[in-house]
Amino acid sequence: MADKSLNKTELVAKVAADSGQSQAAVDGVLNAFFAALAETVAADGKVTIPGWLGVERTATAARTGRNPQTGAEIAIAAGHRVKLTAGSKLKAAAK
Repeated sequence: MADKSLNKTELVAKVAADSGQSQAAVDGVLNAFFAALAETVAADGKVTIPGWLGVERTATAARTGRNPQTGAEIAIAAGHRVKLTAGSKLKAAAK
């Protein structure tokens, strides 16, 4: 089975070809998009693109874990994670 994944460079090239824009312009837009996502999530906001994607920051509670090498209990501090939710159009594309 051939690898069907795209890295950022390939994504930029594909979007540029499909939209008729330059790769530099598309790369600039993608960089601005990712910067806006990071800024909003860092500020405890949520980014929603209806039908496609939802991105938000969630809190994780402090918990006890185990060191897999020694089996000793370790304390895992509370923190944050990023939650991505697929929208209906993205889910339909995956079928």
